[in-house]
Amino acid sequence: MNMKEDLNPQWERHFEGIADELLHLAISCDVRLRDPGVIERILKNDASVCGRTDERSFRSMHNLLVAYYKSISKAAERIGPTETKKIIDAMSERMQKLRDQGHG
Repeated sequence: MNMKEDLNPQWERHFEGIADELLHLAISCDVRLRDPGVIERILKNDASVCGRTDERSFRSMHNLLVAYYKSISKAAERIGPTETKKIIDAMSERMQKLRDQGHG
């Protein structure tokens, strides 16, 4: 899916910003966010998922993931779950492409 296909531009920018920052923080901490169980462990403040110790970046990544899930709920309330899912799916696809290109 192309991110520009009838998606809410405000929420699209919001989630793109989160994705970009998560990618940066994941690189800083040497974390593979898409590996099974990693996000759950980050949300539980388990820094052992990091391949590199960077306490400040890990704390930022944890806080950003908490805010990300709150944003998903808020977006679903405001623009509906279907449109929110489209934005999240497009963001995930974009992050996967960046990862495939060696950016995290």
